[in-house]
Amino acid sequence: MNWYKKSKKAKVLFLTRGFPGSGKSTLANELGKDGLVVSSDDYFMENGQYNFDLDKLRDAHTWAQQKIEEGMKQGISPIVADNTNVKAWEMKPLVLLALKYGYRAEVKEPNTPWKLDAEELAKRNKHGVPLEVIEEKIKEWDTDASLEHILQSKMPWEEEDNELV
Repeated sequence: MNWYKKSKKAKVLFLTRGFPGSGKSTLANELGKDGLVVSSDDYFMENGQYNFDLDKLRDAHTWAQQKIEEGMKQGISPIVADNTNVKAWEMKPLVLLALKYGYRAEVKEPNTPWKLDAEELAKRNKHGVPLEVIEEKIKEWDTDASLEHILQSKMPWEEEDNELV
């Protein structure tokens, strides 16, 4: 009888979003404690050391997306995509995967008192992201993270293609 209840349980994909140091990974680990947590940051881990390389950022996101899709194919739930997700379009590929595999997608943000305090975020983030970078991310923050807005958003390269026509 247990298998029946489990199979009828709704599958969920949580997309965390927030600035470095905001508590997003803590939230992700809480949400995903009984499932799968995937972060693009994991791509840059080598022997327990974080070695970020901006030139490999797109590869890191592709890697994370593939891990999430593998989890969806296996029916793992919950799955948590732990990334900054500053812009709505950054979440779109994962929301489309959720739809493809029958997952409900939910956007979650940490509710820490310092989540918009650039100086505090610069002190708290574990990867040494400098204050200037955090301030830029705050300026770029897409305040509308509704699923409707995410699905209607365009990737920057899609917008560039339209400008060429």
